[in-house]
Amino acid sequence: MTESVLRSGHNEIDGVPVEVVRKRIRRINLRVAADGAVTLSVPKWWATLRQGEAFLREKWRWVLKTRAAALARPASVRAPVTEAELDALRALLGELNDAWAASAGVEGVSWKIRKMKSLWGSCHWRDRRIVYNADLARAPRELVEYVVVHEYAHFAVHGHGPRFCAIMDERLPGWRDLRKRLNRREWDAEECAARRFVV
Repeated sequence: MTESVLRSGHNEIDGVPVEVVRKRIRRINLRVAADGAVTLSVPKWWATLRQGEAFLREKWRWVLKTRAAALARPASVRAPVTEAELDALRALLGELNDAWAASAGVEGVSWKIRKMKSLWGSCHWRDRRIVYNADLARAPRELVEYVVVHEYAHFAVHGHGPRFCAIMDERLPGWRDLRKRLNRREWDAEECAARRFVV
């Protein structure tokens, strides 16, 4: 990574577009999206852009490797999710939410699907509402189920500490491997399409 001074908004580093966003967050975050887009999120109040740049430099090899892997995926995987895929995801999430709400003893939860940049799911436990990432439409059933179980666990524990992990261990043994596969997008698109969302 050559010398550069980051600024908010669009940057280009060694020919790689990097979007820098200032947010109300606790820590510096770096994300490479499925389409290869690189986003660096820097806390608005306590961190400087120089600190964000130092973080980016430290992770630059990972960025290049992850971006190359993303761009090597077939265009069909990187293309926007279709309505048909979203319909299949809605059907699967309907089934899984009903099952895990009952299992967790949680009632009155609403859920919706929307495009999200950096999360697979988000639990708004005070409002009894869950949001799922539309990109789950291309994930195999077991990875979608992991996200549902994860979000329902947040109704019992709001953070990701030992109690949360214990709940996940009890409800979905092997969840750590599922999380790893999901975050690395380790699934085959054709295999997934062939067995997508069997309900």
